Parts: sequence; C-alpha cells; structure tokens
Amino acid sequence: MALPAVYRSVAALLVSVTFFVMGGGLLTTIIPLGGRAHGFSERELGAIGSCYFAGMLIGALINPLAVRHSGHARAFVGSIAISVIATLILPVFQSPIAWMMSRGLIGFAFAGLYATVEGWLQGKADNKTRGSVLALYSVTQYGGWAIGNQLVHLDEPTSFVLYSIAAAALTAGILPLVVTTQEPPERPATPKLPFLWLIRTAPIGVVSVFLIGAANGPFWSLVPVYAATLGYTPDQVAVFVTFITLGSAALQIPIGRVSDRFDRRLVLIALVLSAATIEMALARFGGALPFWGLLATGFALGTVLSTPYYVATAHTNDRAGRTQAVGVAAVLLFAYCVGAIIGPLTAAEGIRRFGPGALHVHNAIVHATIAAFVLYRTLVRAAPERRPETPQVRPPA
Repeated sequence: MALPAVYRSVAALLVSVTFFVMGGGLLTTIIPLGGRAHGFSERELGAIGSCYFAGMLIGALINPLAVRHSGHARAFVGSIAISVIATLILPVFQSPIAWMMSRGLIGFAFAGLYATVEGWLQGKADNKTRGSVLALYSVTQYGGWAIGNQLVHLDEPTSFVLYSIAAAALTAGILPLVVTTQEPPERPATPKLPFLWLIRTAPIGVVSVFLIGAANGPFWSLVPVYAATLGYTPDQVAVFVTFITLGSAALQIPIGRVSDRFDRRLVLIALVLSAATIEMALARFGGALPFWGLLATGFALGTVLSTPYYVATAHTNDRAGRTQAVGVAAVLLFAYCVGAIIGPLTAAEGIRRFGPGALHVHNAIVHATIAAFVLYRTLVRAAPERRPETPQVRPPA
C-alpha cells in the first residue's frame, strides 16, 4: 500500500486524535496546577498521576473485549463519553481522593482511545509504512497536545471554564468519525491479550515500553510541578510544557522514516541515550537556566522523549504481524501503564527528598537502562525482515 493511500485511510481518525488529545493536553497541565493550588502535597499529586495510569492499565485489559464486541468506532465513542463525564467531575470536588478517582476514569477512557487508535493504525499499515504512519500519528497527537496546553491561558487552573473546554474538545473527537466513509479494520478474531507470546516474540518492545512508561509517566505528571517549584507562574509553566510538546512533535516524521530504513533497535538506542544526556543536564543546570534556556532545553528533550515509544511499538509489530494489531496495542499499553504507575511514585519521592532535579535523574537512569537492554538484545538476535504485508481478508461466513 502506497503511503498516500495509507494516509487517506486514517485521515479522519487523525483529526479525531487531534481533538481528544487537545482535551487531554489541557487536563495534563491544569490537573497538577489545580491540585497544587488546592493545597495537594507532592505525594498526592504523584498519586493522582499514578491513578491515571492505573486506570489506563485496567482499560488496556478491557478494551480488546470492547473492540471485539462492538468494533473500533463504537469502542472509541464509548471511551470519549467516559472521559467527558470524568473531566466534568473534577472541578466539582476539591478532594485528592475524588481527583484520584476521576483521573483514574480518564486514564481508563484514554486507554480505550489509544489502544483503539493504535490498533486501527497498525491494521492499516504494513512493515514498509508502519514507522511513517505512527510518526504522522505522533505529530498529530503532540500538535493537539500543544494547542491544549496553550488553552491554560484562558483562565485559572481551578476554573470550571478550563474543564468545560477540555470536555468540549474531547467530545469534538467523535465528529470526524461520524462523517468519514473509510471503514475501520476488521474486528479482532480473539479478545485475549497475547502477553506471554509477545514477550517471547518481541522482548525489546515489551520491556522498552514498560521502561518508557516508567519515565514518561512521572515526566508528564510532574513536570508542571517541577517548573512551578523553580518559581515560574502558571502561564510560564504552560509555555514550558508547550515547548516540550512541540519538541515531541518536531522530529517524529524524520525519525519514523529513519526507523523504516534502518534497524529500529539502533534508532531506539540513540534516542534514549540522547534523552538521558539532556535529562542529566537539566538535573544539574535546570535551576540556573534563564527561562528561554529552560524552554530551549525542554524543546530539545521533547524531540527524544516521546519518539522511543513509537519506534519500540513499530519494532514490536514488525515481529508480531498485522493480524495481532489490537492485541499487541493492548499489551504494549498495559506494559506502559505498569511502568507509568510505578514511575510517578518513585519520582515524587525523589523530588521530596532531593529537590525538583531528581525527576530528571530518575528518568536518565531509566533511559540508560533501556539502552543497555536493547543493545544486549541487538547483539543476540537479528533484526526482523522488512517486507510489505498482504492484507488479511476474512472469508464470508
């Protein structure tokens, strides 16, 4: 399948992604800032972040059943509805427990959104186009995320207005799928999660995604708190997060194309080592940088922070094949969430003991561990063969 045809087949889905990620990006910034304004402690904020990923973990288990029963489109719409309800609950209560529960529901819903979208994309792509398709998805995702972050400027992070805007953006994600004429992939033949099979088939993918979750989970949950601890205002924090998000989108397509041409494992090693280097620099010098220097460093970190996940998932699907797309997406999301539940708790404790720079030391250690594991596996196993896959056609009943 030529690249333009692939893009046409997923265009409406990517527009939907832009809207729901816009809402999610706004929530990612206003929830920690709003919680801090309500007097929540670092541990409580870390727990709220962990509850988001705990909800995602449960969603990763249940979503394949929903897709199998109802199909990709209905599962997507159901997840949007849950996320909107949970978002509108947040400004009503000012209790950490209530926020943990609501954040967990949002995580549950977003697990359904991400697993459905990624299974849909993997089902439309083949080994020759997978990296480029996922890169376009990632650019769309972080573009929406950056727009969502900038909506923080419209009101205070404790205002009902911002949560209403987030809910509206989430709801708008339904509209493109209503009008598209493109058909979603076939429902998966089995709802079971091929967890042990995938660990044997693509250990790099499962282990790397778990560790990426252990780094990205605390980063996105606590980086607004990190910037606020350095003395920046909520508006400056939003700009900082936006620069990181723009950096996350900047190199997705070039890196996706590079990973389609070269061994994805070597690309992954280069990315995580670059991330670890920048993180150690932030840990050492972040507090002394002028604001523009912090923005530039955040942008640079963004370019190598989020791309490893998509390279790792593309490598995993190269090994697994297209027919397992939904199950593979759910397993990888499950592994990511386990890491992302643990990460905010350990990073928050590090911040409490050693200061805000401990967030970056924590993540540098995690990224160095990924590099070591992937290098070891690269030395003992050859790369998967790259060839276009023939679409699987289900025979008529």
